[in-house]
Amino acid sequence: MTNIIEFLNAWRELITKVFGEYPLAGALVTILAIGIFFWLQGEWRRGQTKSNLLLVLLGWVILVPIVGFVMTVLSKVWDFLAATLPFVTEIVGSFYRIYQHHPYMVLILMTSGIIVFYAWNRWWPGRPHFMQNRYLRILCLCVGIVIVAHVLSPVVDLFNPTATPTSQPANNDQKKPH
Repeated sequence: MTNIIEFLNAWRELITKVFGEYPLAGALVTILAIGIFFWLQGEWRRGQTKSNLLLVLLGWVILVPIVGFVMTVLSKVWDFLAATLPFVTEIVGSFYRIYQHHPYMVLILMTSGIIVFYAWNRWWPGRPHFMQNRYLRILCLCVGIVIVAHVLSPVVDLFNPTATPTSQPANNDQKKPH
């Protein structure tokens, strides 16, 4: 019995560690679990709230540490890429910094790119693609989105009045009149 309690405590620590290190990943898994619960309630297993809740909770408890492990592996891969290919990681890192400053612009660019990718066959159905390989088209689309984001970022900074505050020299020696 003590082994089970120790295992559950270790599992609880693992889940809290994932939420501490990767809160976005933990939050996305939680939102996914809530959505699955409502899908089970509405579509597949109506009226079985207790068992649906137990299934979703069990899946959440198993999935959160797995996502934490995947995120840890991805961070190790990122560190390896940063050491071997600093040019690529600098471009991706700068794209993430642009996303931090202008999230709506980046999301609009990505949505536009996805729409263009899927609408291409609809706009020109009889015309062959200039690139036959789908993965090459996706890669070119990603590179295009990154380039457009880097070009538009300074332009968007011009319209954002709080983008870079002007620095005033600090003059603390003067007395202020009351």
